[in-house]
This record gives sequence, C-alpha cells and structure tokens, in this order.
Amino acid sequence: MHNNISSAAGRLPAVVLACAGAPEGDLNVVRSLGEQGVSVIVVGEYADPPSRYSRYCIEFVQVPDFGGHPQALLSVLADLSHRHGGPLPVFPSADPDLEVLSRLGDAARPYVRSTMADPALVLTLMDKGAFSELATRTGLPVPRTFTPHTLEEVEQVADALSYPAIAKPLLPTSWKHQDLPREIRLAKAIVVQSREELLDIGRTVAPCGLALILQEYVPGDDAEHYDVHAFIDQQGEARATFCGRKWRIQPPHVGSGCYVESLHEPVLEAMVVDILQRIDYRGIANLNFKRHSRTGEFKLLEINARVSQWTILTTRSGVNLPWMAYRDVCGLERQAPPPRQSGLWYVSGKSDFRAVRGYVREGLWTWAGYLGSLLKRPLVCQVLNLQDLGPARQLTLHWIAEKMRLRSPS
Repeated sequence: MHNNISSAAGRLPAVVLACAGAPEGDLNVVRSLGEQGVSVIVVGEYADPPSRYSRYCIEFVQVPDFGGHPQALLSVLADLSHRHGGPLPVFPSADPDLEVLSRLGDAARPYVRSTMADPALVLTLMDKGAFSELATRTGLPVPRTFTPHTLEEVEQVADALSYPAIAKPLLPTSWKHQDLPREIRLAKAIVVQSREELLDIGRTVAPCGLALILQEYVPGDDAEHYDVHAFIDQQGEARATFCGRKWRIQPPHVGSGCYVESLHEPVLEAMVVDILQRIDYRGIANLNFKRHSRTGEFKLLEINARVSQWTILTTRSGVNLPWMAYRDVCGLERQAPPPRQSGLWYVSGKSDFRAVRGYVREGLWTWAGYLGSLLKRPLVCQVLNLQDLGPARQLTLHWIAEKMRLRSPS
C-alpha cells in the first residue's frame, strides 16, 4: 500500500513494526511521527493492522509471523534499507516485535537506526527473572519477587507469600502455548487469591515449562496504577518524562490502561530518571508503578523498553517521544519540546467498555459513572482522529463484516 504523502526534503522514512494482537502501539507511533512530517512504512505480521490505513503510512509490507521468523523480518529491513540509501529508524511497538528485533541484534545493525535500548538490556528487562536480579543488584523499588524453577519451589513460595499475590509469565510470550487455557494464554498477570489457586496455576503451566514469576501484591485499587514514559538520548541525558494515571485498566486489576489521565508527578518522574540512568538505559521507556494505598510508596512493577499502548496521550500532551527518538537517531538538531499539558484524558473505546463491564460486575464502577467519565475534556481517543480517519473506518468495516459473518446461516 502506498499513500500520497512524502516526508520533508531529505528526511528518512521511519519503519514501525506491527505485531499481531497489539494494534494500539503501532498506530500511536505512526501518528506521532506522521504529524511531524515523517513518512512511515508499516511492517506487519497480519494483513490489516489499523496503522496500515493511516494517511501517514506510505507503504505496508506484510511479514507473516515475523516473531517466529526473524530472518524474514531481517530480509525486509535489509531491502528497505537498500531502497532508501541506508539504515532506517525502526520502532518496535509491542513486546513481540521488541523481542524479535532485540534477538536479531548485530545482524540488524547495518539496516537499522535503533530507537531502543541495548538489546541485551532489553532482553533482561523482558525476562521477569533476570529483571528481578537486576532490580536487586541496583536497588530498584520493586515488590518482593520469587522465581521458582520447580513445582516444589512453587509450594515453598506459596507458603511464604501473603494473599492476594501476583503470578506472571517469565517472558511476555511464555504462556502463549496453545495447550494452556485461554484465560492464561491471554493473561499479562493473574491476581491469585489463595495458596491453592497459586498451586493450581503452577500445575497448569508446568507441562509447557514452568515459566512463572510470583510477586507480592501491592495493595490499592486500579486507580493507584501510574505509568511514567521517558526518553533518554544516546548521550545518556534525560530529554523528557511524562506521567499518566490509569483510572481503568483492561483486563481489570492486571491489564493495560484504557482510561488514563495525564498529570505531573515530579517526584515520581525524577525517580524514573534515576532508575534509567542507574541501569545505563538509552531510548524510549515506559515504567509501570503502583502506589501502595497505605504507605503512599510507589512500587516499580516493570520497565518496558518501548512505547505504551496509550502513547498518543503522551504526544497530545506535548511530549512526543517517537519524534524525539527519531531526531536523536537521525542526528537532527535538538528541539525544545512545546509546553507540556496536564489534565488530558485518554480512552481506548472497545477495551475500556470491556473493562467497565468487569468493574460493574464487581461493584467498582456504575454505568452512569462510566458515561460521565467520557464527558471529560480534552478527551484523546485511541482510534478516532478526524485528521486521520482511515484506521477508524477500517475497524468499523471489519466489525460490520464480522457481525454479518456471525449472523449468516452456516
């Protein structure tokens, strides 16, 4: 697919990776770059990522299951580099494409201007066990964490933990095995209410490899979840930070932000800069925290070496991290960021609606409260953008086609 848009004279196009199952991040990056005059090439695992239909996408290349076929992705990156006269800025937008790009490592270096941290550090941050060791070594403010290697060790940890507790896959892809129940395959984390429930999860995932990490639960409701996004340039200087408070997340209690407020938390943002410089980080980062409801202490849950699913809120608030990263890796003159705006609200309509259904069942939100929350202004929508209607149009057509298919007689 080729759209009629060109970058500013002499400006390199950017490549945005779009893996299956995570359409938010790539669309955010495409718009954040395109609005600054950067042409974008989307490389997707599947045929119809919404970002493909953005007015800022000049070309779409499908590489089916590039997460499982890294050499196919490498071949496409090499071809794009040759066609455009040299390595291009490449933006991973979700964990699977972040992992495959990191594992390509030196092989991709001739074709890629990397916008992410050192691949070895990225893989350490993605591996919850390795991250726990790094956090202990560098004194990061993480909850107490255990990485059992056998079912016997799971039993020992189960006796040591208080409940509720958190169970997570060791790697983002560790629980994607088709033999596991759907609720586990799709889980980013699971809130475990009892010792017996924890042991049941251990026994369920063990036949596919006991890729399990267990963590103490930080008390507090979902509105105690905060993210800080940051950009550290190639010289190690913190160029920007941004904070968002997640009022609703999907799935509730263990998912990603689907209704988020932009705000300024200078103490937390300074803590993030210290954390990233302590581990010698470069590039875009997205750090997840939860504030302890009794002590007020912020506990670090994870460091993602990429944009978040709601980076468009960051951009709309004046902190355009993909544009900063693009300028940095292309050697362009540093720009002072525009004034930062707090008090914006972000919603990802479909995910948020699903989250609210769960909250209503638990008595944590009402439908009236939900509808009232959508009246807050300024409201930033994940998909709908009047200056870039292609993604919303395509998703609507896809939804209609799916409903017709389900209703048609077999």
